[in-house]
Amino acid sequence: MTAKQLPAQVLSPLVELLGYLAWFVLLICIARAIWAGGQLAIRLHREESIEGLIGALIGAALVGSASSLAIHVLPA
Repeated sequence: MTAKQLPAQVLSPLVELLGYLAWFVLLICIARAIWAGGQLAIRLHREESIEGLIGALIGAALVGSASSLAIHVLPA
């Protein structure tokens, strides 16, 4: 069984779009981690709890694993 490859006119813009999407999601994860860090500092001073930092880290891990999956799904 042979795998079909997409034409270069289709594959190139698709890979570029996925790259931009990955950068955008990572940028959002970094911004969320910075925001959660600021909240952690404020709430730690007030002795309150914080949620969101782990969610940002999980989102970054998902993007990292999604790019490796996309490399295997979209053969170059």
